[in-house]
Amino acid sequence: MRRLCAAVAILALSACATAPPPQPRSLDEGILVARVNVQGALFQSFLKHPDAATLLALDDKGAPLPGQRALSGFAANGHVVFFGLPEGRYVLRSASFPARGARYQVQLPEEGMFKRSAVLKRGSAASLGSITVDSHWPEGWTGVWRAVIIVSHWLTPFLKRPVIPRETGSPIVDLSPAQETKALLAVRGALSGTQWSRVVAARLRELGAAEPAKVEGLLRSRELPLREEPFLSWRDTLNWGEARRAPFAIAWRRPGGEAQVAVFFTTASTPGFAGYAAAVSELRASAKASVEDGGGLYEVQVGTRAGLAARTTKYRYPEGVLVGSKTSVQLTETILIPDGWGVFTARLRAPRAEFEAALPAFREFLLQLSLGTPKAKPPPKQDAILPFRVGP
Repeated sequence: MRRLCAAVAILALSACATAPPPQPRSLDEGILVARVNVQGALFQSFLKHPDAATLLALDDKGAPLPGQRALSGFAANGHVVFFGLPEGRYVLRSASFPARGARYQVQLPEEGMFKRSAVLKRGSAASLGSITVDSHWPEGWTGVWRAVIIVSHWLTPFLKRPVIPRETGSPIVDLSPAQETKALLAVRGALSGTQWSRVVAARLRELGAAEPAKVEGLLRSRELPLREEPFLSWRDTLNWGEARRAPFAIAWRRPGGEAQVAVFFTTASTPGFAGYAAAVSELRASAKASVEDGGGLYEVQVGTRAGLAARTTKYRYPEGVLVGSKTSVQLTETILIPDGWGVFTARLRAPRAEFEAALPAFREFLLQLSLGTPKAKPPPKQDAILPFRVGP
């Protein structure tokens, strides 16, 4: 309970949606993401997305735990985010949004809280779902009184916005994995630069979430087509021209430069292959031998998977030239991705002056990869044709 109260204190400090998100204080803390779609009372297609919300912690039977309530005022792309939560079961209780000089509050019903709840694992991320509610006009003098409150605030804009309840019907809740993937992708950019981005990335990998397809064009944008190889699929975000191919390998060279990108697959049956752990040890040893790089390994996202990477620096001396008089410095980033049938390797190699310019394009290309044998396309749907019969 103390940990949840501390989380509430942190969330109260982020009451403004533009405030930066707080950093986690321990690896045990997680985050929850919620989206509420409030339909208009006159036109249902007019949606409002709250920028503040409250949640309750529930026990195993679905009863609210006394005193365990959290408030969030951080929102991004129509989603409200709760930070610093311990593991447990949670449900969204209310949400609010500013409109017409007031702050409208939507109170979700107590009935069905357990069905609407979500379980947050230790140090992880989860979604409280996408909740859609319709709106109703207040009846009788209630509407008149609320109109008076709104007009009064227009005359005194320096005062705090009044909070007005919003009449709504029964909520429609979507707690599907597809919705959770969409919610985490929506807030990922707002959490970049914080430790929460690591938590979100880990959950997306757990869900097997693919990176949104890259689009091109301004007026008539379209997705870059997915190109299939025997061992992976890729989108041409590099735009480096025609690829060079070999069995279980594909590579590109940057036009007008020396940067090279390659992705290849080593099967477990390859002679001399000792497994992923041995390949990582060899990568670490190679990085340690590079004086400038120190041998540290780091994680890089490749499609829906994560790989271990290292950077190495090598000095090349042309033949017939004295050592030290003329050098060529080559940087290489190598990423190893485990697979049930072997190991995938992705590599960027370029001169030092070109490496940093090519690295962002390389990382974007990796996010669009789909490793493994492309899925078989379903056969074309055929309509059944019944034989024509005449007579009885």
